[in-house]
Amino acid sequence: MNWLHFFLWVGGIYALYYAAMILFDVAGARRVPAAGSQTHELTFSEDVAPIHLSADDTAADVSTPKPQPAGYRPERKQEPEMIGSGGVVIDSLFKLCKQESVVYTRSVSFSYE
Repeated sequence: MNWLHFFLWVGGIYALYYAAMILFDVAGARRVPAAGSQTHELTFSEDVAPIHLSADDTAADVSTPKPQPAGYRPERKQEPEMIGSGGVVIDSLFKLCKQESVVYTRSVSFSYE
């Protein structure tokens, strides 16, 4: 059996399977009435009163800055986030490589095959 025969057999089996599933589904749809299958229906009801908001109320909330305590200064990031996890900036990486300070923990393979 070559690959062409194999794929034809697999395709034929899938086609027969899906055709049988479609015919089974169509034949089963006529037996069960639609109203009989929906006897138990789960519903939820909540007493929620809608709140009417005007555009002026929401605009006032956004445009009004929140008061800050005296002497408050927002924190500025001096270093990239990766520094905290032990990473280095790319410029520092090149400097470390020139100084031969980089320690390899596993072998590096540069094979081009």
